[in-house]
Amino acid sequence: VVDCVDKIRDTASSHNRLFFVEVMGKDAGFIALRSGIGVGAEAILVPETKTYINKLIAKLEAGRRKSKTSGIVIVAEGDNVGGAYEIARKVKEKFNFYDTRVSVLGHLQRGGKPSARDRVLASQLGFSAVENLIAGETNKMVGMENNKVVLTPFEKAIKYNKELNPNLLKLVEVLSI
Repeated sequence: VVDCVDKIRDTASSHNRLFFVEVMGKDAGFIALRSGIGVGAEAILVPETKTYINKLIAKLEAGRRKSKTSGIVIVAEGDNVGGAYEIARKVKEKFNFYDTRVSVLGHLQRGGKPSARDRVLASQLGFSAVENLIAGETNKMVGMENNKVVLTPFEKAIKYNKELNPNLLKLVEVLSI
């Protein structure tokens, strides 16, 4: 996501555009939140918090008054307003200072080469999965918790809704001013 949005920001800046970038996250905003912070998005919209179009417009207007000539809004696909296209349409109705565009990253965000950390993690999880299968553990997912490999029953892994870090949500509000 960060790589793609960095390229989009170049276009946004050179053409005075406001981009609404939709990322995966039908039920959870983890990708949107972390990537949005990483790219310095003007706003990040996630399913865990209600989106208020007027509040978003006020934030964009405040940025324009500070001479921002472009912007990036990261939208998790499960945002309550209906995704990036719908949000962009509603914003443009009331705030047309910028040329507004939408980019849906979809599966592009899954591509790319894994980092060394990704490769080590995959090795750890794969090794643990095989070890646990040999030991008779079934119907469990291998994952990381507090830097330790753990097993989680599928029922809990599928139905458990982890909350977004409230400190990261607060950070977004401070950094996007």
